[in-house]
Amino acid sequence: MKNILSIFFLAVLLFIPLLAFGAESEETQVYHAPKTVEISGEFTDNPFNQIINGQKNTVKLTFDNKGESNYTIETVTGQLFNKDNPSEIYRNLTAYKYSVAAPSMDHVEVNYNFYAEFPPQELGLNIYVFFSDENAKKFRGVGYNDTVTVVDPEVSIFDLQLVFMYLILIGFFGGMGYLIFQSFFGGAKTKKGKKRIVKTEDNNSESDKFDESWLPEQHLKSQTTRSSARIRKKNEAKKE
Repeated sequence: MKNILSIFFLAVLLFIPLLAFGAESEETQVYHAPKTVEISGEFTDNPFNQIINGQKNTVKLTFDNKGESNYTIETVTGQLFNKDNPSEIYRNLTAYKYSVAAPSMDHVEVNYNFYAEFPPQELGLNIYVFFSDENAKKFRGVGYNDTVTVVDPEVSIFDLQLVFMYLILIGFFGGMGYLIFQSFFGGAKTKKGKKRIVKTEDNNSESDKFDESWLPEQHLKSQTTRSSARIRKKNEAKKE
């Protein structure tokens, strides 16, 4: 009898974790989106469905609720995979939380942004939308499922970032070249020039001239008269 009770209690102990696991899995179970919900997606400003490496890629998702239940968009995530073999996942994209209400008989739009770095090629892209109803029942719908093309960003000579980087590099290497030149050559040597001797002209005759403009006119006349008298006397003496 004791052995039977021991086996019974052991079986109960083993069965309790299974019950707990079953209850937990039932709570976290995710169902497929109901037929009353339609989800679609498209790239914004990108008619060719291109994923540009290193830049933000945006997909606009439209959640159209045609049923009587109210839903809440909770999370959006995605995957990049081999387009010829969907089971080969290349990368799981970042999951973003939204908490956006999608009322009955209404539609809402949300944007999903992601980044990628792959060699240029064609890949498959899936974007999943997770949402729940008023009873906390969880659903998953596919917002985008198509082939995309991975491309590198176009390089423009007018790209301000590249121009700024080139200016920094030119300044750096120019400064290094100048320092090297000064270190090895020491700058240009100054040439010794011949001394030039400038001859000064004799301006004594001009400096000896007396400025008479400030003298009174009567004084000038008397001085002129005396000088002319002296000249006449000298001339008469020569004649004799």
